[in-house]
Amino acid sequence: MSVLMVASAHGSGATVTSLALALAGPRPSLLVEADAHQGSIRTGYRQGQWGGEVGLWHLAQAQFQHQLPEAFEGHLRTLDQDGNRLILPGLTDPTQAPALAGVWEPLALLIQAMDQHAGYDVVVDAGRVAVEPGRVHPTLFPAALAHRADVVVLVVRNTLTSVAQSLPLVRALQDDLERSGSGAEALRLVLVQELSAGRGGLRSDAIARRLRVPVVDILPWDTTAGALLTHGSPNPVRLSKLALLKQARKTCQLLAVEAANRRRALDMPAAPVSSPVVAGVLQRLSAVQPVLGPVTGSTR
Repeated sequence: MSVLMVASAHGSGATVTSLALALAGPRPSLLVEADAHQGSIRTGYRQGQWGGEVGLWHLAQAQFQHQLPEAFEGHLRTLDQDGNRLILPGLTDPTQAPALAGVWEPLALLIQAMDQHAGYDVVVDAGRVAVEPGRVHPTLFPAALAHRADVVVLVVRNTLTSVAQSLPLVRALQDDLERSGSGAEALRLVLVQELSAGRGGLRSDAIARRLRVPVVDILPWDTTAGALLTHGSPNPVRLSKLALLKQARKTCQLLAVEAANRRRALDMPAAPVSSPVVAGVLQRLSAVQPVLGPVTGSTR
């Protein structure tokens, strides 16, 4: 099991990658849409299935009223037909982001507990990394979630432009993780193969050397899957047929190994269950099926 954060330097596909990992993994999953710039899954992949009455922003008021665990449970929605994959929808308005300043840390503890005590792999979609001079932006990026993640994944396309735009954010993330997280070594790259070598696409080893961060895996440039995960579909689609989802399942396994190795190396303690209320939430959300077969769900 693992807690993964997925982010990007620009429009490199953090949300599509997060969805692919959450939908394709071998275990029940929770996708937390934590992009402070505004979420897109409710109006995109889920095609307006939920409105603004559901989602991350409501947790700020719940935290103020000391009811965060109950609100967390109440604002989860299913991401697949079987209910094995859940989502906490994100913001509907980027001006809501400052209200979450006091929510990120207690939410990070809940997320860890979902992984370690309820049996979910957790994927946090952090969207674009926001920075200010000298550091990761304290309001417009959910840094507390990155600090408690097992692995922080930066999605980079295999183009010179994407690598160049990612370089300063790699350094900012590494500095932040070294100061306040589990160390700069938590950062890993997942590449999206936008260009073939014949069209100027960069090799994974060249990107790893340039950014000085290991590459875990390479995802294919799958326009069909990209459109589906971005915009959804009114008709059922077999996800298991998509090249991106097939590869994402392998990526999940590779990232799980990275997460397990880091936990062993750091001897990380289990996340505490802070109250009987939290224990009750975790018990209700505990996965019925500890292992899932290959991804076979549809968009509806």
